[in-house]
Amino acid sequence: MGKHYKRTPQQKRPKKSGAGFKAVVIGFVTMAVVGGGSGFAYGQYMKDKMEKAVNIDTIYQGISVDGTDVSGLTQQEALNALRQQTDTHLENQKITIQQEEKIWDIPFSELDVKYDVEAAVEQAWQTGRSGELKQRYQTVVDTAENKLDIPITYTYDKEKVREKLNAIAGEFNVLAQDSTMTRVNGAFEITQEQKGYEMDIDNTIPKVEQMLKQNQGGIVEPEIIVTEPKITKEQNQQVTDLIGSYTTTYSSNAWGRNENLRVGSENINGTLLAPGEVFSMNVGLGPQTYENGYKDAGVYVDGKVEQGVAGGVCQITSTLYNAVILAELEVVERFPHSMTVGYVPLGRDAAVAGDYKDLKFRNDTEYPIYIEAYAKDGKMVCNLYGHEIHDAGHEVDFEMVFEGTIPKPAEKVTEDATKPEGYREVTYAGKTGSKVSVYKIVKENGKQISKEWFSSSTYRATADEVTVGTKKAEEVKEEAAQQQETTEGLIIEEAPIGAA
Repeated sequence: MGKHYKRTPQQKRPKKSGAGFKAVVIGFVTMAVVGGGSGFAYGQYMKDKMEKAVNIDTIYQGISVDGTDVSGLTQQEALNALRQQTDTHLENQKITIQQEEKIWDIPFSELDVKYDVEAAVEQAWQTGRSGELKQRYQTVVDTAENKLDIPITYTYDKEKVREKLNAIAGEFNVLAQDSTMTRVNGAFEITQEQKGYEMDIDNTIPKVEQMLKQNQGGIVEPEIIVTEPKITKEQNQQVTDLIGSYTTTYSSNAWGRNENLRVGSENINGTLLAPGEVFSMNVGLGPQTYENGYKDAGVYVDGKVEQGVAGGVCQITSTLYNAVILAELEVVERFPHSMTVGYVPLGRDAAVAGDYKDLKFRNDTEYPIYIEAYAKDGKMVCNLYGHEIHDAGHEVDFEMVFEGTIPKPAEKVTEDATKPEGYREVTYAGKTGSKVSVYKIVKENGKQISKEWFSSSTYRATADEVTVGTKKAEEVKEEAAQQQETTEGLIIEEAPIGAA
């Protein structure tokens, strides 16, 4: 709670050498010297006159409070009159925040403005009521002649000023709007960008408080922070070239997986990246849940393929990854699969999983980049559109080099007591792992100008899983004999039934 005072006019002190008072004193002294009796009588007269002037139960003449004359009023009468005036003033005063045609009103009452009428009236009442008789009389005479206006002190709640401006800012603030791009029938449709603005609350508060200190409402034009859009129409108009493209294939027989390709592609299709912006595949795909349209399909779990929600989205990720590296964009984060996949060359796959595997790349060009992605007729396609900065003869290719194989770990054996010794069945065929490196090759007009290491990938090896029998040969023979006896017993029991 902050206390603020209205500017107070210079309060005039009683004139101790006023002509009237001086004449009274000289006359009184002269009478006292010339004639004792007459002087005493005049002194008593003056005393009675002064006592009559100061001993009244109303506020002395010439006194006003905040411009309102309260002389001749009792304290209670002055309080009633001033309270009515301040209440009316409080009801009528408001701060208006105006931005062009939009306005928001903040009544003084909502800022907890309070007038200390009691203190002002008390000061008015006490004026001339302290000190000796002559001093009091002189104050009363001087006040009646020169007037005295006492300001009303008032307070307001600074926190409520901020709260009100914060509430208005929720309606006032307008987000910047980027220029958008939509690809329709092979051509781009581009919208105009719009600047945004928000209220600068810290620099608007002093304007409101200045008006409050003057105890008068009025219009306040808020301070504004302008926010620029990240992408302008002019920038989008520079997106004229296919800078990276890649296609993979898929079978039409896996409905759940194909549905995941369709849903995931639609989620990232049409994404527009501003210069410097980083794209996250996990964010682009959205939550991989049934509620978002994803279905169950094959996923890698501990070296095996199992059914899981959103299986197949890694094919979208790998297809986009290859378009990204062909466009020579900066790869921020990429993880290979735990095991090899068949839809892209070894070492050029990219996996997503939970919140621990993601594909991220940065638009490190000076122009926006538009992502086009779709799955149709057995083809998963990712195209990247931007502004080509290379000459027509510029080519990029990638070469995979085997760095070594990773042998299968020892087979996992499961014993089956119901199978005889010597029984063996391979229930899962493991895989040999591998380590590969990928090299980036750049050519200009058909001539290779560079070949540099680009990435390395490791694919785990998985063990064969086999089931072996552990039942002893004697147990097998004994079970066979028991089975034969049971069969013969059944035949003997059935024979009499057939006899007649």
